[in-house]
Amino acid sequence: MSTENNALAAMLDQYEANNKPKYEKKSEKVYDLKNYFNTYIKEGVKSAQKTIRILPTSDGSSPFVEMHAHKIKVDGEWKTFACLKHEKNEPCPFCEAREALLATGKESDKELAKAYNARMMYVVKVIDRDHPEEGVKFWRFNHDYRKEGILDKIQGVLRAIKKDVTNPETGRDLLLSINRNQSGVPVVSAVASLDPSVLSEDAEQSALWLSDARTWEDVYAVRTYDYLEIIVKGGVPAWDKENKCFVDKASLEADKAETDNLDSELTMGVENVKASVVASTTTEASDVPSTEDEGDDLPF
Repeated sequence: MSTENNALAAMLDQYEANNKPKYEKKSEKVYDLKNYFNTYIKEGVKSAQKTIRILPTSDGSSPFVEMHAHKIKVDGEWKTFACLKHEKNEPCPFCEAREALLATGKESDKELAKAYNARMMYVVKVIDRDHPEEGVKFWRFNHDYRKEGILDKIQGVLRAIKKDVTNPETGRDLLLSINRNQSGVPVVSAVASLDPSVLSEDAEQSALWLSDARTWEDVYAVRTYDYLEIIVKGGVPAWDKENKCFVDKASLEADKAETDNLDSELTMGVENVKASVVASTTTEASDVPSTEDEGDDLPF
């Protein structure tokens, strides 16, 4: 079987495995918005289109890397945190809170436990055709058990054309149609395949993109147990310079009239990156999601 067919088969097999009925399913980070592809549209814009090229893997496996994460509102905004249990086989405060609630046997607690579920997500490396100068980007989005999500729409394209869209020489760009849902949140409503094309007319540029060996852990933070525990307890993590550890922002501010030693890093996605970095980026506030939606494009 050719490498192209291997890659196509890997993507289709992954999709089938993740959509079986539930009873069958037993280094230093660099925060830079250019690393992340997003499908958000500005306030007042009802629809838009974006074009991407999915990059192939070096071994012909599916480019859609699976991960599990917890999504929760912190300080009024939705945040996403990699699950330590699923990703590192380590104790996870979110999973422990879920298990504790389920153990009571109360229906009300079972309902509360849903907030601490680990959700399956996918991360895929793409080239944003509207901004190819920004290089390889990571796109993270939710798995949809209703089969109405982003991957479902991409799989529909793969089944229709029966070609490996990631092939650098004969692959295809994908056109994403983005519209606001009933809640006003931008969602990918349709995916279409464009004509076959090379990844880049510039051989050196193509080779550079293909040689990018970064994984999602290089651009998305995996937080420590102590950091996540603060969130599960309802706090907001902040970095205490003096004690060199994360603490609850409220308790630190209560202990100190002056907060010179406090660096809030909740919005960074990586440690030791100051708020001034975000303030200096070109992303407008309206581009950053304030509610949970089907996509999850940013690193926090």
